[in-house]
Amino acid sequence: MKSINSQKSIFNSLCIALILSTPILFTIPAHAEKPEHVKQLLDSKKCRRCDLKGANLSRQNLQGAELQNAELRRADLSRTNLRNANFSSADLSNADLTRAELQNANFTSANLSGADLRNASLSNTNFNSADLSNVDFSGVNFYSVTLTNAKLRGARLDRVNLSGVDLSGVDLSDVDLRNVNLKGVTLNRVNLSNAKLDGFDLRGTNLNNANLSFASLRNTDLSNAKLSRANLSNANLNNANLRGAELIRVNFSGVSLQGADLRGANLDAEKLPNESFQADASDFSRWGDRRFDQKDFRNAIIYYDRAIAIDSRYTDAYANRGLAKSKLGDYAAALADYNKALEIDSNFAKAYNNRGVTYTEQQNYPNALADFDKAISINSNYAEPYAGKANIHSLQKDYAAAIIQASEAIRLNPKLAEAYYTRGFANFSLKNYQAAIKDYDKAIDNSSGWAEAFLNRGMARYAIGELKDATKDFDRAIDINNNYIDAYYQRSLSRFARKKFEDAIKDCDRIITRNPNHAEAYENKANSLLAINKKAEAKLALEQALKIYLQRNDTNSSQRVQQILAKL
Repeated sequence: MKSINSQKSIFNSLCIALILSTPILFTIPAHAEKPEHVKQLLDSKKCRRCDLKGANLSRQNLQGAELQNAELRRADLSRTNLRNANFSSADLSNADLTRAELQNANFTSANLSGADLRNASLSNTNFNSADLSNVDFSGVNFYSVTLTNAKLRGARLDRVNLSGVDLSGVDLSDVDLRNVNLKGVTLNRVNLSNAKLDGFDLRGTNLNNANLSFASLRNTDLSNAKLSRANLSNANLNNANLRGAELIRVNFSGVSLQGADLRGANLDAEKLPNESFQADASDFSRWGDRRFDQKDFRNAIIYYDRAIAIDSRYTDAYANRGLAKSKLGDYAAALADYNKALEIDSNFAKAYNNRGVTYTEQQNYPNALADFDKAISINSNYAEPYAGKANIHSLQKDYAAAIIQASEAIRLNPKLAEAYYTRGFANFSLKNYQAAIKDYDKAIDNSSGWAEAFLNRGMARYAIGELKDATKDFDRAIDINNNYIDAYYQRSLSRFARKKFEDAIKDCDRIITRNPNHAEAYENKANSLLAINKKAEAKLALEQALKIYLQRNDTNSSQRVQQILAKL
């Protein structure tokens, strides 16, 4: 016992000694509010750029306060009246705003990251471009709140009402949205990457440009939703309802659509997963038409294949697949598809028209005209076969007949771009340049990205001396097709005529890079070099042009270049 008591005594002595030798540490706030700033705020309600970090302002009446750019980190504003207050660009990170009255308050570009806004009143509150990451909004009603371009990454939204709210450009990535009502919410450009939206009702929701990469949307109702240009890469849309959804220019890479319903959806994806999802033959055919219009004939054929796999008697898919195969030069397969369509329906005018187009490409004009006439006999109001006949007359240089047939096609369908294009070419060939320009205007207005129409309109403008406008048309053609040699060449001529010789030389070099045997480019380059007194370089270009012209047996061009060389 004595030994034990002795040990306790020693231990107690050591403890006392340790306590006495250890410095006493007091907890000092890292940085507190400035009292004079708190007084200024309470007296005047004006405290821009004030230092109010950690201030206790709970239950105060600060209605209409001016707190722009103020420092309010960790401030206690719980149950405070902040109606009509201006917090633009203020720092409210980790502030306590529970049950605060924030009606009509302005938080534009403010930092509220980590703040507590549970059960706060937010009617007409402006959070435009505010940082709301990791904010707790539990129990809040967002009716009429502005959240455009706000960052809500990791925010807590339990029991929140977002009905009718515009969330355009908002970052909602990693937010738990399981207990949030998003029906009728505008989500244009919203970031919902990795969001959990399984089973949500998003019917008719605007999700244009939204980022839904890696989002979980299983069993979600997206019927009639607007998802154009949305990023759905690696999203899980298994069993989702996408009926009637707008899906133009959507990123579908890595998406899962197992069991999804895409009937009536409007999409233009290059391809869709091969997994099983719901779609009708008419859907695949329509999606194939989209790819065809974008000159993506191979993927168009894949869509038509899937349409035919669903309905082996779907004549429209055979006729359209035939035309796609024809564009790829597979004429035998194209004719087989038309014949199959006619085997199913011998009065299918579209199959006759499309077969006429393929015969035209094969330069089998008698058969082509016979098919166009047959299509017209079945349906006299069918504009396309009239345009087909106009094209043949134009190819045969019967421009007057081409104009008559194209005009009839335009009468039946005033938006038929091909008919305007053909009539424009006929008018150009007859030197009716103003009429040609008007026709090409219509062809361009009723089509999308038609480089040839811009090229031909530019040539018509060049012919009447409208060189600047002609150059703009050639620019547009090149924008559409960066390898369009004819457009570079015509632009080089236009630039030469405008005395922009250096630019003309650059265009000629672009042509030569793409086609080293383009004699005309060498010749125009030489002319441009001569215009800026670079005779040695011009001579080299002319010699190359002459070499190619001689290989072509182009006597007139060879003689022209030889005459220029003789003068050097």
